[in-house]
Amino acid sequence: MVERNDCADSKSVTNGEATYGQLLAHDMTFENVSSFKKSFQPKPLTNQRSIGLDLDSTYGLRTESYFYQKKQSSKLLLVEQQNDEQTKRWWDVPRNSEGVAIIPDPRDDESIIVSRIHVLMMQFHNQYINQFLKGLPEAEKFREARLRMTWFYHWLTVHHYLYKVLDKSICDDILQNGPQYYQYPYFIPLEFSGAAFRIGHSQSRDVNQLNEHTIAGIFDLGSFEAADVYVDWSYLFDCGDGKVQMAKKIDSKIAPAFHDIPFLKHEKDIRQRSLIFRNLKRGVVYGLPSGESVAKRLCLEPLRIPETEKLCLSGTPLWFYILKEAEMLHDGEHLGPVGSRIFGEVFFTILKSDPNSYLVQHPKWEPNGLGNDRGVFGFKELINFVCN
Repeated sequence: MVERNDCADSKSVTNGEATYGQLLAHDMTFENVSSFKKSFQPKPLTNQRSIGLDLDSTYGLRTESYFYQKKQSSKLLLVEQQNDEQTKRWWDVPRNSEGVAIIPDPRDDESIIVSRIHVLMMQFHNQYINQFLKGLPEAEKFREARLRMTWFYHWLTVHHYLYKVLDKSICDDILQNGPQYYQYPYFIPLEFSGAAFRIGHSQSRDVNQLNEHTIAGIFDLGSFEAADVYVDWSYLFDCGDGKVQMAKKIDSKIAPAFHDIPFLKHEKDIRQRSLIFRNLKRGVVYGLPSGESVAKRLCLEPLRIPETEKLCLSGTPLWFYILKEAEMLHDGEHLGPVGSRIFGEVFFTILKSDPNSYLVQHPKWEPNGLGNDRGVFGFKELINFVCN
């Protein structure tokens, strides 16, 4: 599953959009018992995050005052940085004396790109207060800004993430007719957390352009530490200037960096340093059904996977099946029917069950008022609002 130089880029999903999926994953799930060395027997799993797309990985608990400014307690605390060589200013998360990020979910600092997108969301919250909520009491500013930011966040997720990584016809069907199989908003199905929502590993680039002067490996800059580099959003999201770098296609080839994770160097067994091995082993520990079994349960004709037949396996690991399905049916541009159905139904079940979601409170709501055309709001508009 090692990606080679001939692996193509996506034509529709940008590098930033693929990385945004990682932020979503951190907002929804945090399973803190992920060591599978000694036993293949499943253990009880506890999600350390709330299931809802409520940005608790950004906001934390309101009582955790160290995430917020002292004088304006409605605003999230950010630290301004400058690189003398690049003469560019940017914002970073607060850090302790050892450079460790002081944020609700430390995983949002796992790479410079995830970290800066986390900061972008924090900036949006603060900028919304500056633009629209002057004169209100601090507590009211915070409540209103978080609610509105949640609506914009949900809009981005539906219209600029799900509609890009899912099969559009399945996305339309779920949005219009509701989910058929994953209808319970009280837990995250293991087929989702252990397989379908791990497509980002395939989309990730081994080498990333961060600004005009900086090209770096995914773990070479800011892996759980401060990175003295300015990130030009034009290289991550399509800002209309032709600079954007695309994500890799959704296929069965994974960037070389993920086969030997630098912060897992303590693992003596080289397999344990491979994210690919850990993903596949996780599926075994979770007791996930094969991709073929899930396809049948979804009333779909299972694909014949060449690798499964060559190895004489009784079924294809679900994560691998979902990657191969996208590769074989859609040239890696988006998920196939099994991946789209699991992925889409879980997201829409969660959104439709969230009392603060715009899909519940105001289904016909459209984003406006940020200097954008009504109903036109994507990452470009988010960046313009925050940065201009």
